[in-house]
Amino acid sequence: MRKLNVSLLSSNDVDQAYPLVQAMMPDASIEAWRRFAEARLGDPARHGSGILIVHNERQCIVGISAFTLSQDLMHGPILFADQFCALDIVGQPSVARALMRAIERLAEQHGCSAILTNLRQVEAKGRSGWISDVLYERGHWMAGLQMCKRIAAAG
Repeated sequence: MRKLNVSLLSSNDVDQAYPLVQAMMPDASIEAWRRFAEARLGDPARHGSGILIVHNERQCIVGISAFTLSQDLMHGPILFADQFCALDIVGQPSVARALMRAIERLAEQHGCSAILTNLRQVEAKGRSGWISDVLYERGHWMAGLQMCKRIAAAG
């Protein structure tokens, strides 16, 4: 049985988490990651957001998910999980399960009635959709499609 520890990202872990972020999003610069992480550090109850990380036995970060507490028209209070990634040579599904259990606990602690998880297209389709399989196994279902349009003036 593997020992995986899930915790909130601290300022000391931001740079250590970057290789995982870059594996998930190769075009993300370290500066962009630092700005994103800094905006979400701290107490989720106060800020309404945070970043969870999974450490393996060697203290390497092998999983990450940002989250935001929000309101949804259909579900009321929700936890929105974003930038979800599990990357481990030995057991990616175990990392994803540990991360999802922590996300579920957070949602319960904050009185959320639903969890919405955003997967990047490559994660949802990659290697037979194993991340989607883990989410389905934990009771998630396909609830829609998120589309994106870049706004040139914004950067």
